[in-house]
Amino acid sequence: MIINILILFLILTVVPFGAGLIPAFFIKRKKKRISMVYIMGFVELMALFQLIAIPVIIFKPDGFGLIVILYSVLSAILFVAGLTLLVVDIRQNGNPFKDRHKDGIAVSREELGLWIIAILLIVFQMVMSLFTQSFDGDDAYYVVESLLSVETNTLYSIKPYTGLTTSMDLRHALASVPIWIAYLSRISGIHPTIIAHSLLGFVLIPLLYMIYYQCGLILFRKERKKQPIFLMFVSIMYIFGNVSIYTNATFMMTRTWQGKSMLANMVILSITWLMLAIYDTENLEKEFRLGYWITMVLVNIVAAMCSTASVLLAAAFIGASGLILTVYKRDIQVILRLLVTCVPLVAYGAMYMLI
Repeated sequence: MIINILILFLILTVVPFGAGLIPAFFIKRKKKRISMVYIMGFVELMALFQLIAIPVIIFKPDGFGLIVILYSVLSAILFVAGLTLLVVDIRQNGNPFKDRHKDGIAVSREELGLWIIAILLIVFQMVMSLFTQSFDGDDAYYVVESLLSVETNTLYSIKPYTGLTTSMDLRHALASVPIWIAYLSRISGIHPTIIAHSLLGFVLIPLLYMIYYQCGLILFRKERKKQPIFLMFVSIMYIFGNVSIYTNATFMMTRTWQGKSMLANMVILSITWLMLAIYDTENLEKEFRLGYWITMVLVNIVAAMCSTASVLLAAAFIGASGLILTVYKRDIQVILRLLVTCVPLVAYGAMYMLI
């Protein structure tokens, strides 16, 4: 079992970091951080899974094995390509992550203490996600769908509630998160229910706070002590956010493994971070930001992977933010560029309407 868990976390940690070196290569060196590279890689690999899975789901309902092969091979290629770029970068310019977190100011005891508290709060949420469980009726569909794919190699062709064959349900089939969990189960040998309910929280919860950390770096760049306080505040909001079954905190803590939870938390938050990074009003110098734009497109593909609601929610959020920035910067190119990043969402919506 320990070997299976190590394989799973190798897939969810090491491989995404290697793949993330590709978009990070197109970002100014002083902006690169290990956490940023990991976020980009995780998004990149999930987007890759969606691009592979959807054609197979539509045209080959018994093609789960094909998805496993294609995704494994292409993930390995991206991992090797990312490491190759890192080696080239190190040989030409030195280690891009060296002294990345130092700015000439010593870390005070107070700041260190704040970071320890912030990290402990995040670890607390991870531990609670492992040792406590909540009842969720949706698992009768989503987790069982993952299990069916692992055991029968089929894709949305068996009804989870009855076990009878059925026609493809587009509302669920075009959001491939359950198939992604099935892939993790097939590769690691761990039951999909264990992955969904017990193990994914150890990856998705830290990932969520890594994205919040990226936002904090931009919002509080001149006040470093506020960065851990920001994470502490967010943690408290999530820990005590179960005031309704509809809050994003409730979804994240009790339905971590579901696509709708990923959309409400990580995807929307990633868009917020990328908007802050691309249109950084306090940093007017021209930077190499192509990596952020690439990641924005990938995030929109992941949004489609998580839920059909992404066509409305993610696109509307980007559109509204783009309009505000267009007025603020008095530049029509702002909204036009952001609209281009929404092409995957438009294509996804058209596919849903036409098929």
